[in-house]
Amino acid sequence: MDAHALLFGRHGIAGPNSRAATYGRRMRTALRRFVLACLWAVSLPAAAQHAADIDPTLAPRPAVMAPRAATSLLLDIARAGEHWIVVGQRGVILRSSDGQHWQQMPSPVDVMLTRVRFFDDTRGWALGYDGAVLETRDGGRSWTLLRFDPQWGKPWFDVLFLDAEHILLAGTNGALMITADGGQTWQSIDTPVLEDGPNLYSLAALGDGSLLLAGERGFLARSTDRGTTWQRLRSPYSGSYFGALPVGEQGVVIFGLRGHAFYAADLRAAEVLSAEAAQALREAALDPTAAAAHINPVSEVSGWTRLENDDYESLFGGTVTADGRVLLFGMNGHVMQVDLTSRRLHRLPAAPESNLNAGRLAGSDLIVVGTAGVQRLPLTR
Repeated sequence: MDAHALLFGRHGIAGPNSRAATYGRRMRTALRRFVLACLWAVSLPAAAQHAADIDPTLAPRPAVMAPRAATSLLLDIARAGEHWIVVGQRGVILRSSDGQHWQQMPSPVDVMLTRVRFFDDTRGWALGYDGAVLETRDGGRSWTLLRFDPQWGKPWFDVLFLDAEHILLAGTNGALMITADGGQTWQSIDTPVLEDGPNLYSLAALGDGSLLLAGERGFLARSTDRGTTWQRLRSPYSGSYFGALPVGEQGVVIFGLRGHAFYAADLRAAEVLSAEAAQALREAALDPTAAAAHINPVSEVSGWTRLENDDYESLFGGTVTADGRVLLFGMNGHVMQVDLTSRRLHRLPAAPESNLNAGRLAGSDLIVVGTAGVQRLPLTR
């Protein structure tokens, strides 16, 4: 299962039963366990850190080459030219030209890798636990370690290339960093919207250049200056968002816990959260009675439209296909297609009953990754 919701430690996972009809005690217990797993005790360094600042006594260990790596827990997939790259538990990195036959690539770390993204056909990054950031410049054949901080110990959840040199990282406890030199040095982004320390699961760049940051407890924030400053947005949902996908120039689809998904046709019209409203949310979170009365409510918020979903399976990943379709992936083999005309999610009978973390369209098939490893499946519309 994806680090976004159900990772319990650096190597393995466990997950709650999302089929529960109500969001009661079991889900709250699972979420508390998730929070405890992610809220590690060491805070993010505030100053810029050079990539070479690695404690030699806590040196990374390379991933073990495993014959069954393709059937192990895998978390993300990306396209690199003519090849597919997949990452997952214990530092596993896989490469394939056809999505069916996979070769494990040497990896400099054995920690859980949560995300892989490519800037172009050859250059990409993989990131994960212990602050690990890996880079490839040959399409995923070989990887070098740019950043590793086991003393911090926490995971990165997403990476966004603004250009070849300016790159954003988002992670646990409001950790948001930027590099202006391709990963050699880093600077923490200090913004009031992150003072509550939410886990940040997704970074998205919209067609007009604005950025959306999504995370736990309904956290949404927008930047119009390439991540330098942020405005927190009112959220239509107080549960966790695990992903955000750009649609058109100003549009975006956000999705997450228990199958909740929302669409903004123009993010510029989304309502900004006032300082007073933000303080009220903090006070409610500290009041058990108030919190119990406001567990994951869905509300009408200007600028957002709820996408109706008959299922309650949490959604962890998504993709926008070349022909504009929006596909979401989640628990128990759920592959959902977004219909922006009817404002609904429709399930596609594409995957077996295993938990899916991400997927990409490959011709008329889907390549999906999750608890059953990586699979290429026929897509039924």
